Amino acid sequence: MADTTKNPSSKPATASKARREQARRSAAKPASGWRTIAQRPSAARGLLIGAVFTLVIGAIVGWAREQPIVAVGQIMTSTRLVRTDFKVIDEIRTQSQREIARQRATRVYRADNSVFEDIKTQLDGLPKALADADTLVKVAPEIRDRFQLTPVQLDALRAYAQNDEASEQWSKRLVPDLIEKLRYTPLLDRETWQIEQQEANRTIELRFWSDLKPITRNKDGAVNVEGARLEERIAAAVHGAGFEAPIDSLVIGWLVRNARPTFVFDEEATRANRDADADAAPEQFVTYTRGREIYRRGDVLTQDQREIDRLERAETSRARSIGQRWLPRLGALLATILAASGVGFYLARFCPRITRNPMRVFAIASIVLVTTLIAAWATIQTPTGIAISSTAPTIFIAFILVIAYDQRTALAISSLQALLVGVALHLPAEVFITVLAGVGVAVWKLGEIRQRNTIMRAGAWTAAALAGGTLACELLTIPQVQGAFSQTLTDAGYAAVGGVGVAMIIYGVLPFIERTFDITTGMTLIELRDPRNPLLREMQSRAPGTYNHSLSVATLAEAAAEKIGADALHLYVGALYHDIGKINKPDYFVENQSEGVNKHAKLSPAMSLLVIVGHVKDGVELAREHNLPRSLHHYIESHHGTTLVEYFYHQARQQADEAERDQPSEIEYRYPGPKPRTREAAILMICDAVESATRAMPEPTPSRIETLVHKLATKRLMDGQFDECDLTLADLHAIEASLTKGLISMHHARVAYPEASRSKPVQSPHTQPDLRLDSDTKSGEKTATRSA
Repeated sequence: MADTTKNPSSKPATASKARREQARRSAAKPASGWRTIAQRPSAARGLLIGAVFTLVIGAIVGWAREQPIVAVGQIMTSTRLVRTDFKVIDEIRTQSQREIARQRATRVYRADNSVFEDIKTQLDGLPKALADADTLVKVAPEIRDRFQLTPVQLDALRAYAQNDEASEQWSKRLVPDLIEKLRYTPLLDRETWQIEQQEANRTIELRFWSDLKPITRNKDGAVNVEGARLEERIAAAVHGAGFEAPIDSLVIGWLVRNARPTFVFDEEATRANRDADADAAPEQFVTYTRGREIYRRGDVLTQDQREIDRLERAETSRARSIGQRWLPRLGALLATILAASGVGFYLARFCPRITRNPMRVFAIASIVLVTTLIAAWATIQTPTGIAISSTAPTIFIAFILVIAYDQRTALAISSLQALLVGVALHLPAEVFITVLAGVGVAVWKLGEIRQRNTIMRAGAWTAAALAGGTLACELLTIPQVQGAFSQTLTDAGYAAVGGVGVAMIIYGVLPFIERTFDITTGMTLIELRDPRNPLLREMQSRAPGTYNHSLSVATLAEAAAEKIGADALHLYVGALYHDIGKINKPDYFVENQSEGVNKHAKLSPAMSLLVIVGHVKDGVELAREHNLPRSLHHYIESHHGTTLVEYFYHQARQQADEAERDQPSEIEYRYPGPKPRTREAAILMICDAVESATRAMPEPTPSRIETLVHKLATKRLMDGQFDECDLTLADLHAIEASLTKGLISMHHARVAYPEASRSKPVQSPHTQPDLRLDSDTKSGEKTATRSA
């Protein structure tokens, strides 16, 4: 390599030509036009996913817009009027009517059959029992005392017994008729009779244990067994049955003296009667005419107002024609199509990483669908929590996408989701601005995650933005009536809780996000760059030269990435692992070989080629075996691209010339690729080449290093190694400058220590050098010279 000094300001003609060619290639890249985007193989599947997404999200938005989003106790921000006449059941009046019907229901009494049987038994056999007793002396004292018989009554009873016709009349007409009359004259105990008189019912129902039909009577027919009218009512029954003097007074006296309740209150049957009458009571309605006020701005919503609002919406929907019902839904669908199309075109143009992979499109569409549905459903179910339910899902999307992709993607899709939620829930523009503020803060604070507390800090900042935005928004929109400020503070608190809550959820599911979206966060990268990582420890042990080479390459690559705004941390970690494939056969690579030992000396060029090229394949297999993130695999497989293994290619040509064989094809001695597809991979390719080449330089002076860096970078540019990545000529120039500076600092000149005279004592390595300061009176500069 020539030892020439290169002027950075002047570019060789070949380099200028190469850069013009690179610019021409960059201008023809696939992502430049809509026609090219539409011709991608993934375009059809992406459009299908987009169409399904639009239909489903449009249905969600249309459904949500028809739901009432008001809660009892909330302060209303608008006035709502009746849009069509309708009737509503007046629950208070209806309930009042049902209660009146319940109180007036017929009370039920059930006959005490034992009392009636006792009366029938006592009276039915009385004439026969006294048939042979011609005087009171011959009557059993118990019967005489029970009935308080007189001689006249005894003779009358004996007359019924001595005459068959009279006896039959007694047992088959008089006594049965008396029992019948007593059934129509219910005797009640004192407490039951008193309660009956206080109830609002007008009739009572008398039920019997036999097959007799129930009897409905005016409740005035009931008799208190301890009341003053007992004898009067019993006498009426006795006389009504046909008893005549002197027997009538005997029966009346006996019944009055032995009066017992003939009916008892049937509570269960009465309750059934009351329920039936209450259910049969007609419903009472109130009519709401069009234009009537349901609630007004500033009202604290009551339960009745909320119910009327719900009924009015349902009645208005029923009263509308099919066209009137579906036109607003069609409008919601069209608005969704416009919003989704805009974001879709944006992603296709500026985020091809997503649109080229249908699974990523599906994953993002699913997240937007689910979060929008959650926001709508939660708000409809709990309107008082709208400050958290309408903001937290959008912040959740922002957190996920800024971690999984980048800030641009997160802003675009989060804005779409915020817009869809706003349209679905009739949110004012102020709320949309508040959500965008929260999204912006979240995206800003999550630019790079290198520590776990970064997520919680971002959550705290986002919570502050949401709380402040909600406070400002509600101070503008809520009427300042009593309780308004309290509601505003509560909603601001809810919004803040949503921001912190999302951060906590993301903190817990971060490993899942990395696996799902195939991404690697800064925290994972920092863990992988730890020298104590098992794979790096193995490299240190088995291939120490390769490990030192990787460290140098990583340092150079990190500085170059920072120069052009690439992902420096990701590239640094990728550079550490790019040569792990050399662990399997470390002695076949020069940086690990002992002096004078070269294992390739006994191998043919073709066999050596297989060993050298094989370290790429071995590295990918080791990366998979040790579960390195997939994003790092590309560094391993592309750090040589499809470059030529020049040493063994020229050796093979030389051997072919000596043996007079056909020359080997250049394609046979190239790495299999792929070429770098990212700027970071392109930087690694250049750094790997220049670091190795600089180590081989006998005298790495700054001018030689600069020339070498430019030569190698131009060579790979001309070889088409950067055709598949978005590296620009300006980026390449900045990378060359950074590498030149870094390599010069690595190979800086040292002070040559003169050999000590044998006559002088050798200075101890621990002895401090003697520094003499010489003054230059003209310039004021001081020069330090080291004495031997």
